[in-house]
Amino acid sequence: MRANKLSAVARASLLVAMAAGMFLASCTVTRTGNDIALPAVSLSPTSASVQAGGAVQFTATVVTSFSTTIIWDVNDIQGGNSTVGTISSTGLYTAPATVPAPATVTVKAISQSENYPYGAAIVTVTAQPTSAMLSIAPANSFTPVGTSVQYTATSNNEIDAAATWSVNGVAGGNSTVGTISSSGLYTAPASLPNPITVAVTATDTSLTTPTASTTLTLTNSNTAPLFVNFGLNGSTGNSSTTQYNMLSTTISICLPATIQCQIVPNILVDTGSVGLRVLNSALTTVPATALQTVLDSHGDQVQECVQFADASYAWGPVLVADVDIAGETASAVPIQVIGDTTYTVPAPDCLPLGQGADLDTVQTLGANGILGIGVSTIGGGVTVQDCGLNCAAGETFAGYPYYVCPNYYCMQAPVPIVQQVANPVAFLPKDNNGVEIVLSSIPAAGAPSLPYTNAAGTSLIPAGSLIFGIGTESNNALGSATVFPLDSNGHFPKVVFNGTSYVSGGYVNSRLSALAVSDAATLGIENCPDNSYYCPSATLPISLTVCAANAASSAGLPCGTNVTFENLSLNIESADNLFTTNPTYSAFNDLGQSSSTNPANDSFNLGLPFFFGRAVFVGIAGTSAPNQTSVPNGYFAF
Repeated sequence: MRANKLSAVARASLLVAMAAGMFLASCTVTRTGNDIALPAVSLSPTSASVQAGGAVQFTATVVTSFSTTIIWDVNDIQGGNSTVGTISSTGLYTAPATVPAPATVTVKAISQSENYPYGAAIVTVTAQPTSAMLSIAPANSFTPVGTSVQYTATSNNEIDAAATWSVNGVAGGNSTVGTISSSGLYTAPASLPNPITVAVTATDTSLTTPTASTTLTLTNSNTAPLFVNFGLNGSTGNSSTTQYNMLSTTISICLPATIQCQIVPNILVDTGSVGLRVLNSALTTVPATALQTVLDSHGDQVQECVQFADASYAWGPVLVADVDIAGETASAVPIQVIGDTTYTVPAPDCLPLGQGADLDTVQTLGANGILGIGVSTIGGGVTVQDCGLNCAAGETFAGYPYYVCPNYYCMQAPVPIVQQVANPVAFLPKDNNGVEIVLSSIPAAGAPSLPYTNAAGTSLIPAGSLIFGIGTESNNALGSATVFPLDSNGHFPKVVFNGTSYVSGGYVNSRLSALAVSDAATLGIENCPDNSYYCPSATLPISLTVCAANAASSAGLPCGTNVTFENLSLNIESADNLFTTNPTYSAFNDLGQSSSTNPANDSFNLGLPFFFGRAVFVGIAGTSAPNQTSVPNGYFAF
């Protein structure tokens, strides 16, 4: 009878297992005496990763059938809790709102047999992404017609390869507004569309915020946009440290003869110096260490120490790069990389004006670099380099810029002209005889940072344009501008103010934030008590006559016989009044400051305020000006 009873139990168990679809042909279940066959629980999945606050479903399978009731726990806590996560009677695990410590927990499904056998799974709780939004880079950019821009869509700080692309709502774009590939490579049309600003959109329908858009403004092939703002440091709220009228553009630095390039925005545009100088900290994807090094005849690395009129200076090695500006490439140009701390600056030799600000950081420069596009006549002879024949011959003089530092001892070194830091514009394959700077007019009270969005919010309007070439394209003709040939220093040979001739002359300098005219004693006004600008009690009109260097001077005439000249009427307002009235404005056209400390050295340097509302041309020395017989030292035109 006992054997028959056991046989019946075994048969019943077999039928239950078969009905559940879990019969294993190789498994035999028997019970003898008081022995109990331990059941097993299989858990699926055996491991999982879930974000904080997320959930994952587990399934428990009882291999044998002595007990089919399952108890769930997390880290040996039945049902779990808010710290390690909770689990329902059906196996739904819900992670805690924050990542536990440690971030790994154990989920168990326990069968109610005498010995409580169980199945286990490991769960890793991860932080929830801060955002499920789609974003696009670069934002609100500019590019010339016929060029390309690589866009990247990201979500949760990772590249979103699933994003699809459109231009002005057209999937993939078209030949009118530009095309964009599945990888986000935008190719501009061959001619300017109307309007010239297009919308580039990325879409990923799996995200909470599935679309992101940005604007792209197209320019002519020889044109780069210009921006006027506070620079990278922004407004400090202190007029003595805030940098006003910062004129900048965007360039690309490339490894020579490759397509490996880095876009570098916020490069100051300077018509008063020569050569491209870039902060070492700004070069990341194309690091300075990857660029070709300029060496002297002994194999030592050439360093440069260049000083500006305000006694600030830049120190660093001379390297060779391809420079792309507005879709045109200047190949194998010697540039300076600022911020080399390997060697001590040889101050007594190269800083004759005294040691001013070291422009080796964004904090001191307010930008990522300086694009010097001056007339290039410094150092004797007609060259497009920043020192010229004097440095090539190894002559010594105050402010000598080129050094080598063997064994950490820096000494002056002759550098061949072709290896000196040079004006990149002269290296362009075309449009290489100078530049035109066009800036919009602004009110006497000043203007906010530019570019700005138009009233409809659909187009990004730059402050103006940096146009390459003079008389080489339909958009850079001199028109009615007056040409002023310059002297051997690249200056107006004479400026007449209040009947007095100042032979120290002056020049146009887009990097200077103010009109540097005479000094306070000559003008009979006061400097501002809290900054370096002028603060006249009322609007101060300034009338200047600037003279060209195209004939000898003659008594009785302001500039001389048959000399080109122009009378300029400028205004200077109290800087404190301007800054106080509009503290958020960065652009001002009536700022003035001293150009010297005494009348004997007075000059008249026309800073950025002079450029607003004008087209100003800078002709490179050694080139010809349209309709001019001779301009060997370069020229300004306006």
